[in-house]
Amino acid sequence: MAMLIYRIVYSVLFAFAAIPAHAYCIYNNLPDRPVTIAQEPHPDKLRDERRLRATVKPGASHCCPFHRLDCNPGGRSNSVVNIAVTIPGEPTYECGFPEGAEPNVKVTGAGTIRILRNPRTKSAYPYIVRVRTHDRQDLTGPKGLICPESRSKGKR
Repeated sequence: MAMLIYRIVYSVLFAFAAIPAHAYCIYNNLPDRPVTIAQEPHPDKLRDERRLRATVKPGASHCCPFHRLDCNPGGRSNSVVNIAVTIPGEPTYECGFPEGAEPNVKVTGAGTIRILRNPRTKSAYPYIVRVRTHDRQDLTGPKGLICPESRSKGKR
């Protein structure tokens, strides 16, 4: 009887372990540079000071559960959040779309952002961003979102 109870308990634990975590995550796949991330201003002024602002070290990640309203104002797995992605250093790179506008990357409440070296070695842009939605669809196409050099010199 005890063995049956253990099997039930273990099967329930494994079932919960198989449920995917629902959060948007930013992965810094760069080997040598940190990445700064900042969420757009929060629509609720009382939560604005708690919005997502972090530095992600090389090889690390930062996640926000989609139901946490501080960093996902919509509170749903398919809500869209705008995030500024900057690679500080000399030179500084600002990632996102469209080029020339205020740099931002859009991610769904349970999606992923990956910052990585551009696999196209002859490209003028050394870094790109890959974005996937909560249902794993790639939003960035074969070339990814580029990270051009920052136009505002001195901004870090």
